[in-house]
Amino acid sequence: MTQQDSKEKETVKYVIAERQLLAKMRSGEVRLIKMQIGLPEPVESKWEAEIALDGLYPNVVKVPGVDSFQCLNLSFGVVRTALEKFVEAGGQLYWKDGSGPLGLVDLFS
Repeated sequence: MTQQDSKEKETVKYVIAERQLLAKMRSGEVRLIKMQIGLPEPVESKWEAEIALDGLYPNVVKVPGVDSFQCLNLSFGVVRTALEKFVEAGGQLYWKDGSGPLGLVDLFS
């Protein structure tokens, strides 16, 4: 993870996939969540893709892979794992229009 300037919000540079959801926190607060996966880019002898779960986590994370295909596959896995942990901790996910709640199968199938 990279340090972010306190005035400028971190964002994924080249978004290739995005989905917006509502997340109901254990406290009852409802937040808009923007899931983003970025375009895999070659970096030296590997590849990296940026991912973000804006609204749940403040930082953009770089997911490495041996090639662009693995990078994308691992990126979806990291997003799914983060959402699984959120739900296991008592959070709930809803479609952006408020319908739901959603299971992870709904999001990743």
